[in-house]
Amino acid sequence: MPVPGSLKRQPIDKSEISQLLERQFNLPTLETLAYLQMLERDSVGVDELAETLVLSKEKTSDLLQVMISRGLIIRAPRSKDAFSALHPRMTMTNIFKIYEKDLVQSLRDRRATVDRVVNLLTPIYEEKKPGSN
Repeated sequence: MPVPGSLKRQPIDKSEISQLLERQFNLPTLETLAYLQMLERDSVGVDELAETLVLSKEKTSDLLQVMISRGLIIRAPRSKDAFSALHPRMTMTNIFKIYEKDLVQSLRDRRATVDRVVNLLTPIYEEKKPGSN
């Protein structure tokens, strides 16, 4: 593992990263592409991002709100219409926490389903008459 501060900028394949995050963490490609666009700048305005992503200003504003709620970006300091990407470590931690929470809830839901099915089927099993196979 490289020493912090010694990481060198390398070319990245934005499509590959967006596919990986969508596949592993259900992060929509558009959010990843917007984040990668914002990562390269101190801040990005709604109009600039809308133009880059070929979206309406309204859809871009909605996208940015979702990205804030997922912990990918923040409002840029000293600007009401600009946004900044969080550090990749913070962003990935937030993405993982959301994924983990959803996964745990999914397991709880499945466990509850197992319990319900067992409760429904147990009386049928227990009421069968001996030798009635």
